[in-house]
Amino acid sequence: MRTAEARAAIATWVTREISAGFRRTVEESGTSPATRSRSQERLHPAYNEARAPEVPLTVVRMRQVPTGERTSVIFTWKVESDRQPVFIMKVPTYWPRRIAAPGWALVADCPVVDVLAWDAQRRPSKIKSVSLDSYFDSTIHGWRSWADNVEYNVDWSDPERPALRDPALDPAERAVRQ
Repeated sequence: MRTAEARAAIATWVTREISAGFRRTVEESGTSPATRSRSQERLHPAYNEARAPEVPLTVVRMRQVPTGERTSVIFTWKVESDRQPVFIMKVPTYWPRRIAAPGWALVADCPVVDVLAWDAQRRPSKIKSVSLDSYFDSTIHGWRSWADNVEYNVDWSDPERPALRDPALDPAERAVRQ
């Protein structure tokens, strides 16, 4: 897989996840559709809590960082901006060759920022990824979405459908929880 294809796949994933989060928020709100459509039709889509706004295709930008520097994602998006979401990935310099090229840009349908450990078959066994949250902020911004950096263990029990397991704890957290 080429880097451009990997970016496109990640852009599709981010856009789909934001949209799904917005729809879940509306579905869980409990307001009847008739009430929602009458009371808030004239609002800017960013402030209409009753209707999930359309999400334009996300732009994915990559910044390569030298090995040893912190890899991460930077993402926060507010519908009120009237701009496309921009998802910035700070990936290691080897990302195009070791992660994207062999097809590991998405594992278990989740973007891979970095591979932290490999198994004996040279498949990712621990990845740095992202947790995406999308919701309606009734205090100031309206519809918004943001991301956190997360580490996951990859379960290859079913090689056709790898699964992500609870975020892997760093050694300091592990010591506290034991």
